[in-house]
Amino acid sequence: MFQVKSLNKSFQGKTIIKDMNLDVDDNEILSIVGPSGAGKTTLLRCITGLEKADSGKFFLDGEEIDPTDDSKSVIGVVFQDFGLFPNLTVIENIILAPQLVLKKSKEEALKEAQELIDKLDLTGKESLYPYQLSGGQKQRVAIVRTLAMHPKIICYDEPTSALDPKLSEEVGKIILDLKKQNITQLVVTHDVAFAEQVADKVKEVRPFKEEG
Repeated sequence: MFQVKSLNKSFQGKTIIKDMNLDVDDNEILSIVGPSGAGKTTLLRCITGLEKADSGKFFLDGEEIDPTDDSKSVIGVVFQDFGLFPNLTVIENIILAPQLVLKKSKEEALKEAQELIDKLDLTGKESLYPYQLSGGQKQRVAIVRTLAMHPKIICYDEPTSALDPKLSEEVGKIILDLKKQNITQLVVTHDVAFAEQVADKVKEVRPFKEEG
């Protein structure tokens, strides 16, 4: 189980997240929905360690973890803009972090990357650059790159925002397929229909309003 307890985050004196609590069971998909300014992306960035929380604790299977600790690839993230390096090919994008962070050999990283590429229907795209891919293909490469780090939890920031309805449906199928691989997933989205399509449960967040 993944838990967030009493999370608080402010920017320039403005409270974005106040005493937020989350419980996500193993192999569960949680969708986090809410209007712009509700703190969805800030919450995701705190969970993934891209932002340091002002206060609060994170637990995985009862053990406290620090999401900002780069030495442990417990939580992976798929960015809204995909976050692919434009000067690297698909395969280079995927094997970079396993080599640098997990200290895998190039041969081992390539072998695992190819297996993931084949599973997500990207075979033949290995030598292409991001600009040569469609939005749906970029999304799948971003997911493969995250999976290559063997995270226990994957977080998605607006995974369908740049995709048409057909491609959004494909991404939904990928997320549901990953559930079968015992991966816990958190999906931040403004698309309530998509959230309900993929999630075991949905949590709605709203902008924090100061009293008085």
